[in-house]
Amino acid sequence: MEKNILRPFMDILEKIIFPIQSVCIYCSVLTVFITVMAREVFKYSIVWGYEIACFFVIVLLFIGMPVNLHHNTNLKVTALYDHMPPKMQSAMNLLHFVIITFVLILMAIGFKGYMGKVGHVALAASKFPNWLYYGSIGIGIFLSILEMITEFLDFFVKKDNKQTPQ
Repeated sequence: MEKNILRPFMDILEKIIFPIQSVCIYCSVLTVFITVMAREVFKYSIVWGYEIACFFVIVLLFIGMPVNLHHNTNLKVTALYDHMPPKMQSAMNLLHFVIITFVLILMAIGFKGYMGKVGHVALAASKFPNWLYYGSIGIGIFLSILEMITEFLDFFVKKDNKQTPQ
């Protein structure tokens, strides 16, 4: 294969995801700040503050999952990995790929089952429907599976062995 047809799409998606993540982290912190200030200074409790702050964190984490998978910035223990021979590192990379894909499939199955049972229910304080509140988890799982498919296709793209002049 000369070129991975999904990689340009995933690169564009990454440029869209980063601003979404930035907005979500600031909105989450701002929501917590406003909620705490309202409670401590004005003695007024904002009951939906926690749900909204959690919503932004859920979007931040799950929409950002495919970007973390692409840049290999997910958690891993490098103390042993960095000292392994290259062939062993390749085997570990393949094992990592298989495990991540398996976990994403399990997450998708669990998410489908969960939303099938309580997707129509509304949250207690904010009255947001569950599908809106937790929908970003499903989107993140779908995009992460798409990223893993893209990573799989990257294995078959011919690498150019020519060195670029400096």
